[in-house]
Parts: sequence; C-alpha cells; structure tokens
Amino acid sequence: MSFVSTFDHTNSMADYLAEREQLMHDIECIVESHIFSQWGSEYGDVSDELIRTLCDAVCRNFPTN
Repeated sequence: MSFVSTFDHTNSMADYLAEREQLMHDIECIVESHIFSQWGSEYGDVSDELIRTLCDAVCRNFPTN
C-alpha cells in the first residue's frame, strides 16, 4: 500500500500541525473503537500501546522542523 500525501505545502505551519494532530486523534478513535468492539475494555493497555506506536510513527514521518 502506498501513501499519497494530500498536504498542501502552501499551508502554514499551524495548519500542518493541526492536520497532524487531527490524524493522531483519528488514529486514537479508530484503534480504541476496533479494540473495544472486538475484545471489550479488557485490552485497554494493548490499545494504548498501539496508539502510542502509531502516533510516534506519525511524528517521525511528519516532523515539525
């Protein structure tokens, strides 16, 4: 699977950061929803670890500097 960026490089840094933050929020909602619907709240620690790993990847691939 390839990733196609839709980031408009004419946007300001504030827009970039807001979009990155929204992506991380979306990741959190999706992971929590899927983990909860499949296994209930029993695997909250797994959910937190997966969210942290994915959000760290977002920060690495969409740096602020």
